Amino acid sequence: MIRLRKARWSAPLIHGYVFLLTWILAWLQPQPLLDGPSRWPFALIFLGDFPFSAIAFGAMFVSDKNFPYALAAWGIVGTLWWYFLGRLIEEKRAVGKTQ
Repeated sequence: MIRLRKARWSAPLIHGYVFLLTWILAWLQPQPLLDGPSRWPFALIFLGDFPFSAIAFGAMFVSDKNFPYALAAWGIVGTLWWYFLGRLIEEKRAVGKTQ
């Protein structure tokens, strides 16, 4: 069974949920992304995934054709980013416990 206290699992899960929440709210509301209810989750995801988010958002902004591909890449790469950050956190915790 997966222990959710481990950062390698909890960090990417939180990222995935907030990422999905952001884009579901943006899809449900006809307001602009930064004026609607998805404003705060979008800001959190954008800052948390920077620089990946800036590249993906730039690709989405330039072309409607690239939007789904950039969105999928942002979601996948951002979640992987948080998985590896979670592993790094676990390693730092383990080093701290042995000293």
